[in-house]
Amino acid sequence: MIRLLLLVFSLWFSLSAHAHKASDSFIYVYADKIRLDIALEDMQRLQSFDLNGDSLLTWGELRAGESQFRALLRETVRLKRRGGDCPILFRLDGLSEHSDGSYAAWSLDAACLHETDELTLSYSLLFDVDPLHRALVAVNVGEGKTLLSSDLVQSDEHVQLSVLSPTSPQLVLGNVTAWTTALKFSKEGAIHLALGYDHLMFLLALLLPVTRQRDKTPLRTVCAEVVGIVTMFTLAHSLTLVSASLGWFNLPSRPVEIGIALSISFAALLVLFNVSAVFQRRLAMSVGLLHGFGFAGVLAGMLSASPMKLVALGSFNLGIELAQLAVVLVVLPLLYYLAASQFYQRRLLPLTAIVLAACGVFMAWQRF
Repeated sequence: MIRLLLLVFSLWFSLSAHAHKASDSFIYVYADKIRLDIALEDMQRLQSFDLNGDSLLTWGELRAGESQFRALLRETVRLKRRGGDCPILFRLDGLSEHSDGSYAAWSLDAACLHETDELTLSYSLLFDVDPLHRALVAVNVGEGKTLLSSDLVQSDEHVQLSVLSPTSPQLVLGNVTAWTTALKFSKEGAIHLALGYDHLMFLLALLLPVTRQRDKTPLRTVCAEVVGIVTMFTLAHSLTLVSASLGWFNLPSRPVEIGIALSISFAALLVLFNVSAVFQRRLAMSVGLLHGFGFAGVLAGMLSASPMKLVALGSFNLGIELAQLAVVLVVLPLLYYLAASQFYQRRLLPLTAIVLAACGVFMAWQRF
């Protein structure tokens, strides 16, 4: 029994250690230039820039490691045309700010950008070390635009959106439609929930109370309670997902991530008490507002650049909801079956609640 408990704790803490805000890069494609924004934290994961060991990157340190990192970019970021590869000149231009911190802005110059041949962008940076890493791509299909001002990205009305991932590392420039945008962003929404262990743990903490001491309660009644609880969570995180992704209202990334972790602990500890379904719905609604900001961290700073923002945002949210529904359909019948067992009621349910609460505290400590 002790070995089983140690195994459970080890598994949950292992999962929590990998639960973090998604790692993202941003690629802005214009008629004569491409800009690639890479998080300084991600650059540090690939190469040591911190020469004095003070954990703070200076412009001088970035410039000192520029040539070495440029060699890595040549291997992982490519443009191809019908005749073969198109040479790219990479240049570190400056720094930019996104919702989760500072990024290095790289300028990519290529002669083939001025040609009429069909171009394919390939990107594989960080995919080997972080399968959750994504590159969000904004392709400008307008005339006479440049990439020198980030303000243009925010105001342009001819921008198409896409996502590059380990399973989809290539994009034909100019061949982005509303349908392909919907497919890619719905897939990313589902993946984000499925691999976002903190959101899954909170969802589990919401499901556990409905199985506590439910003598002969029909599954239909339990399902109705769960639907009400999950619906409140959905409505709440959808509201903040939309507002934060479109730049209407936002919160700093770190407090949001810490709050999400602590919400797991709070919801899990309530499992040990006989809380009502009404209280559960209110909890799901209030905490769901916070989780929406966590979901929006994937899209903030990109969606406002495109008329496809509603397609991308709606599809991303749909992907989250489909994944969430799949989790409920799989987990709820299992919990309902286990609820009839005295071992579940007296041992497994309290143990699961305690493990979830401990994981939440541990993740919050990691994110400080």
